[in-house]
Amino acid sequence: MFFSNEMAEQVEHRRSVELDLRAALENQELDLHYQPIIACDTGAVMGVEALLRWHHPLYGSMPPAEFIPIAENAGLLPEIGEWVLGRAMTDSKRWPQLQVAVNLSPVQFRHVDIETMLRQLIVKHAIDPSRFVLEITEGVLLESTDRVSKVLAAIRDMGFRTALDDFGTGYSSLSYLCNFQFDTIKIDRSFISNMSKVDSSKTIVKSVVTLGRGLGMDIVAEGIETEFEAIMMARFGCTEMQGFYFSRPLPVTQLIDFLKTYEPKPMQPALEPIKAVGGSLAG
Repeated sequence: MFFSNEMAEQVEHRRSVELDLRAALENQELDLHYQPIIACDTGAVMGVEALLRWHHPLYGSMPPAEFIPIAENAGLLPEIGEWVLGRAMTDSKRWPQLQVAVNLSPVQFRHVDIETMLRQLIVKHAIDPSRFVLEITEGVLLESTDRVSKVLAAIRDMGFRTALDDFGTGYSSLSYLCNFQFDTIKIDRSFISNMSKVDSSKTIVKSVVTLGRGLGMDIVAEGIETEFEAIMMARFGCTEMQGFYFSRPLPVTQLIDFLKTYEPKPMQPALEPIKAVGGSLAG
C-alpha cells in the first residue's frame, strides 16, 4: 500500500468541499441556470432545462461533475434534489408559457419517497405538474424493479411528463422505450457531434428518432452547437433541440432578457445540402 501527500491533499479537498456544500445548501447559496429548448418546427422557445450551479467562495464556479459526486458520497443528493425541484417550481412562475425540465437522480429513486415529495411540492408551490418534465437517466432503469415502475407510473398519474435522458450513453435498451411510458427521449450530444464524421452515428440518430416518433414520443437533441447539426436534427424528425448554438444555460434574469429579444428561427430542412467537415446533409 502506498500513500502520498497528493492523496492527502485530495482527501482534504473533498472534505473541505463537502463542508462548504453543506453550508451552501443551508444558506441558499446554490443556484439554477436555465438552458432554452427550441421547437424545431417554429423555432420558438418551448421550454427550459434547469441546471444546478454553485459559485464556491474559494474555487469560483465549480462544475457539477466535480461537486455532485462529493454530494452523493456525503448523502446530500436527496436534499439537493428536492431543493432543485422547489427552486425550479418557484422560478417557473416567471415564464408561465414554458415547460421546465428537471433531472431526477438514481439516488432519489433509491432513498427518497419521490411520490410523496412531489405531491407536497405541488401543494407548496401551487404549480401545474403538466408544465414539468422530469428527466430520468437509464441508471434508474438498470434497477428495473416493480418499485421503479410504480414510481414512474405515479409520477405520470400526477400529471408530470417524463423524459429518458442521455439515451445511448450507457447500456441503453430498446426495451426501456417499450416497458416505460416516457413522453420524451433526449439524444445525447456524443452521437450528434459525430454525425459529420461517422456514418454509424447518423444511422443511430435516425433510428432512435424514427422509433421514438413511432411510439408517440417527442425527441430532443442535446448539445446542438452548429447550424449544420440543427438542420440535420430537424431533417431527421426531432421535435426539439437545445445547445450552445441557441444559448448557453442562463441565470434567471438573463433568461428573461433572452426571452424578450430572441427571434425564432424555424429549422426547416435546407433546399441545398449544408456541408460540414467530413460530411454533409446529403444522404
